[in-house]
Amino acid sequence: MGNVGAFAPIRDYVETLVHPSAQHDTLTAARHRAFIAPRLIGGVVALAAVPFYLIARGTPSNAEFVVLGWPAVPIFSACFLSRTGDCESAHVFSALALTGFALIAAASAGGTGSCAAVWLVVAPVEAVLSASRRVIATASMAALGAVAVLVLLGAFHLLSARDGEGGGALAAFGTASAVLYAGALALAAEGLARSGSSLMAAQEDRYRLLAHAMTDVITRHGPDGDVLFASPAAEALFGVPIPALHGRGLLQRVHVADRPAYLMALGDAAAFSESRSAEFRVRRDGRSERGNAAPFVRIEMQCRPFDQAAEASSMKGGRQVVAVLRQVIHREQKTSSFEQVRAKFDSAKTPLRKSA
Repeated sequence: MGNVGAFAPIRDYVETLVHPSAQHDTLTAARHRAFIAPRLIGGVVALAAVPFYLIARGTPSNAEFVVLGWPAVPIFSACFLSRTGDCESAHVFSALALTGFALIAAASAGGTGSCAAVWLVVAPVEAVLSASRRVIATASMAALGAVAVLVLLGAFHLLSARDGEGGGALAAFGTASAVLYAGALALAAEGLARSGSSLMAAQEDRYRLLAHAMTDVITRHGPDGDVLFASPAAEALFGVPIPALHGRGLLQRVHVADRPAYLMALGDAAAFSESRSAEFRVRRDGRSERGNAAPFVRIEMQCRPFDQAAEASSMKGGRQVVAVLRQVIHREQKTSSFEQVRAKFDSAKTPLRKSA
C-alpha cells in the first residue's frame, strides 16, 4: 500500500495528460497512458542523470552530445500525444525519432558495433504497444534501413572513428539507458495487458448478469441450426437443463408440425443475412402452476445473423444465427384472465352497494 501511495501522484499526473478524446474508452486511455508514462518518466530520469555524467566525464564529444540530448525526444512525443490524441502518429514519430537518434549516434561512435546501435532494436519493440501493423512495419523498416545505412557507411569508410577516451563510460551509459527504457516499455505492456484483461472480465460479468436477469431466452445456432449456446432463462422456459438443448436438443422438442417453420427461419436468417421470425410449439417438461399437464408451450422466435461469427462460420458453409425466444400468451388466455379479474372486482363492489 505504501508503494501505491508513493506512485499515486505520478499516476494521477499521467492520467491528466490523456487526451479528452481517449478518456471515454478505458482501453484507449490505458494505451495512451502506456505510451506517455515510460517516455515521460524515462526521459526525465535520463535528463536528471546528465549533470552527474558531465561531472564525471567533462566536456562531451559529438556522439556523447547526441546521446545525452536524446531523452528530450520521448518527452516531446509524449506531449504530442497528449495534445493531439493521435496514437498512431505519435508512435510513428517516436519510432522514427528513436531510429534517427540511433543512426546518428552509431555513425558518430563507430558504426554497428557502437553502443548506440542497441537502440535500433528498441524501436520496433516499442511499436508493439501501438497495436497497429502499420506502425510496427514502419518502425521495423526504419530500423532495418538504419542498419543498411551503417553498413554502407562502414563499407565506404565514412564512419567516424571510435573515441577511445571515455568510450567505455559512454557505452555503459547508452546500454544502461536502453535497458531501462526497454524495462519501462515492458512494464507499460504489462499494465496495458492487465487493463485489457480487467476490462474483458468486467464486460463478461455485465453480460452474465444481463443473461441471468433476462426472462427471454437467447440462443446461438450454428449454420445447420444446432444450438451452440442458450441463456440461463432456458431452464425455466423449457423445464430442462441447458445442456439438454444443445445440438439437436431444442429441435427435438419442437412440435413435428412446426419444425419446418423453425428450421426455415434459422436457415433464411443465415442464408440471406436478414432478420426472420417464427412461431412454433415446444414441449416443456414439468407442470403448470395449476397442476395441469402442459406438454407444449407456444414460442415466438426472432432471429438474425451473428455478424461476429461470419468469418469463422463461412468455412463451415454458413453463418451463425442468434435468436431471442419468448413464450406467447394466447389472446384467449388474456381475455379469460381479464374476465376473471373483472368478475372478482364486481363481486367485491357488491357489499359496498348494499351497505350504502
